Amino acid sequence: MTPNITIWHNNSCSTSRKTLDYLRTKNVNITIRNYQEKPPTLKELSVVLKKMNQKPEYILRKKEKLFQEMFSGKDLTEEEQLKILHDNPILIERPIIIMGRKAFLARPFDAFVEKIEKLIE
Repeated sequence: MTPNITIWHNNSCSTSRKTLDYLRTKNVNITIRNYQEKPPTLKELSVVLKKMNQKPEYILRKKEKLFQEMFSGKDLTEEEQLKILHDNPILIERPIIIMGRKAFLARPFDAFVEKIEKLIE
């Protein structure tokens, strides 16, 4: 059976492009979601984080200028972090790979390759 993979993708990100190019060489069905054009809902973010076994902070790009200007130094709850990710999708770390009941950040690239190879065998 050919695995189905969804990638939350940002074409301006070299790691995201490299990850997508790599997936295209595999025997997988790929759904590409430009998460900045079609931001995930709060529910989708919660589901993906649950599949990752992570909290919102894990995918929050704290070095991004927008985060630094608006949220740096604030003690944010998980719910507030989710809302920030939803309202400001530029702050979502990328790329995110979703595959069935699993999801993970495809960074660093070598770790992604190792992980995906085990999942699509």
